[in-house]
Amino acid sequence: MKITRVVVAILSLAAAGCFRMTVKNGQPAAPPNIEYDGRWHHGLIYGLAELSGPYDLSKICPNGWAEIHTETPFVQGLVAGISYDIYTPQSVTVRCAAAGR
Repeated sequence: MKITRVVVAILSLAAAGCFRMTVKNGQPAAPPNIEYDGRWHHGLIYGLAELSGPYDLSKICPNGWAEIHTETPFVQGLVAGISYDIYTPQSVTVRCAAAGR
């Protein structure tokens, strides 16, 4: 019985981690634009429907993009949990390609 509790506790802590994903296209990245550094991206129903809409990367990064990073930190995970994943926010950081490439 005690071992079961320990295993459940360990699995619960492992499942409570943050979700992160980074997409890179191989170009050197410039520092992130302040407007698109950790910006909240709003979604509904486990992120299946978007409220924020897609980002126009050609306007954000005239020289092209280098890296897009999304994650669900603790606070945004807590918000999603409280709303039973009806509202699912994520942080998005867009890094443009370095100038001169």
